[in-house]
Amino acid sequence: MKLSVREGAFRQSPAELPLEQSFAKLARLGYQGVELSTVPDREARGYRQRRGIWAEMLDPGKRAQIKAAAAASGLEIPTLSSDWAWGYSDFHPKLTAWDRGAELIVEDARLAADLGARSILIHFGTSTGTWDQARGILREVAAEAARYGVVLGFEGSIWFRVGLGGQETLVRMVDEIANPALRIYVHPHGDTASQVRDIEQVGDRICALHASALNPEVDYGQVFAALKRAGYDWYWCFEVSEDLFASSVTGFAELARAHNQSRT
Repeated sequence: MKLSVREGAFRQSPAELPLEQSFAKLARLGYQGVELSTVPDREARGYRQRRGIWAEMLDPGKRAQIKAAAAASGLEIPTLSSDWAWGYSDFHPKLTAWDRGAELIVEDARLAADLGARSILIHFGTSTGTWDQARGILREVAAEAARYGVVLGFEGSIWFRVGLGGQETLVRMVDEIANPALRIYVHPHGDTASQVRDIEQVGDRICALHASALNPEVDYGQVFAALKRAGYDWYWCFEVSEDLFASSVTGFAELARAHNQSRT
């Protein structure tokens, strides 16, 4: 399994740490991939510039430059994360106002294809709505994402915010829509049993994986085994603060080594 990390956790602004320099730092730490957040640039409005990229600010040439900069550091960009959805939901708390949100997801899918990313983490932030409303939006954006060869992964751990139940109902939603371009981005939480349950509940619907800081109380051998049963062996993406970037790499290497030794 390869390691990636959310680039947006760097504390420096993009002006202080340009994207290509952040790529080089992550590669030196031992990561093979980087997850980029899609967020609008608000520096012009007097806010401190946030780390991320925005489709409307990147023409084909700039997209090619980002992809080339990552490759020059030895990194892939396997996933994007549509983090703009949190702010969008602040102004559009109901799914009835997600027409523009759906358009932005499709723009992210087009951007992902241009950057070579396979999957996008999507969600509705804190917006709520009915089953039919959520299904309609997800069916529409999945059909569009399929045109670009990109998989949308709704984050299972925050699906409950829509007001339609927990991850188990997201599983039902994905099965009901039945489009391979809509899967589940899994973020296991809690103790060993809870993390295993989060993975097994999704099964082969998993398209990508987030992980919080490594927890010494968790038996990751069981977590790895659950991922194997689900047929997942792609990227393990750390969603951690910058001060945990280095220790997450070394800690994961130790866990993987111990797991492999236990199997021999």
